[in-house]
Amino acid sequence: MLKDKHFWLLSIILLGFAIGLILVFLLAGPVITPVEGVVLSDKLEPLKYEARKIEIVKKQEPIRFLFVGDIMLDRNVGKVIESDGFDHLFSTLPKDFFNNYDLVGANLESAVTESGEHYAPYNKYDFAISPERLSKLTDVGFNFFTIANNHIADQGLNGIEETREFLDLAKIDHVGCNDKQVGDCSVKIVEIESKKIGMAGFSMVYGLFDQEKALDLIAKLASSTDLVIVNIHWGVEYEHYKNKTQENLAHKLIDAGADVIIGHHPHVVQGMEVYKSKLIFYSLGNFIFDQYFSKDTQEGLGVELVYFEDKISFNLLPFVSKKSQPSLKNSENKVEFLERFVAWSSINDKLKNDLLKDESNEGE
Repeated sequence: MLKDKHFWLLSIILLGFAIGLILVFLLAGPVITPVEGVVLSDKLEPLKYEARKIEIVKKQEPIRFLFVGDIMLDRNVGKVIESDGFDHLFSTLPKDFFNNYDLVGANLESAVTESGEHYAPYNKYDFAISPERLSKLTDVGFNFFTIANNHIADQGLNGIEETREFLDLAKIDHVGCNDKQVGDCSVKIVEIESKKIGMAGFSMVYGLFDQEKALDLIAKLASSTDLVIVNIHWGVEYEHYKNKTQENLAHKLIDAGADVIIGHHPHVVQGMEVYKSKLIFYSLGNFIFDQYFSKDTQEGLGVELVYFEDKISFNLLPFVSKKSQPSLKNSENKVEFLERFVAWSSINDKLKNDLLKDESNEGE
């Protein structure tokens, strides 16, 4: 009987002890981890959150280019500047004409030397301009020049080096070695809107350059850029039709990776071609020059390129010049010019019709 009492007494004590432990555990409350709002027991590992990286992709904007032909600000053009002021040259163009482009380029048909000095030996056709005139071109809107031509060496090697130095000081992108030469100076990569634009410049006035070396440069440029534009000084002066040498080289350049070819040197406009869906403009003619002796040498062509979503569209802007003052052709004169332009060109009937309708077109 005494043993039974001890058993029940011990059972009651153990039961009370168990109930006490349960009450202590309940009254102690839950465990709150450092992760706000998540309730865990003391025997669970805290939850682990994996951070998500959110990338904001900037919408790609169209990249707009404008290319015009030869610019020469010496000789008789220099006299116009001295008498009427630099701004006179552009006073017949719309005030905002150069404003809406990411890159405005031309062929700079002269050396840039200290104070526009001419260095010995002097040539019959010998051009040089001062850094001040160069800066005026940047004020207008030009930010790219090809200097691969037959006049970059008018002031000798010193003139070539000074030209590059002054272009760099003016923060103007440029490409081009001396006539017939190919090298590192022939190419440059320009970044616009997160796109890499490969620019190249060659000249073949007094003889051919090393084509294999040039094609290798273009292939390497194409492999490291989004778009390749080649400026080239070539062709026969005052001739509106391309020759076989130009055509063969243009095709090779495109096969190597060029997307657009912009030509100059003939001092008149030549036709265009579309080869493997790539655009070739064989010559844009003069933009600002002093060849006042013919109508053809006072006509020029501007080419507007728009690069968007890996496609290139273009628009043609024909100019007429009077005493080195370019102005856009009016509608009637533009149609007449385009009729001649398509006759000089190697393009299909659809593109011919589109050009004559004065529409923006895309390479086919």
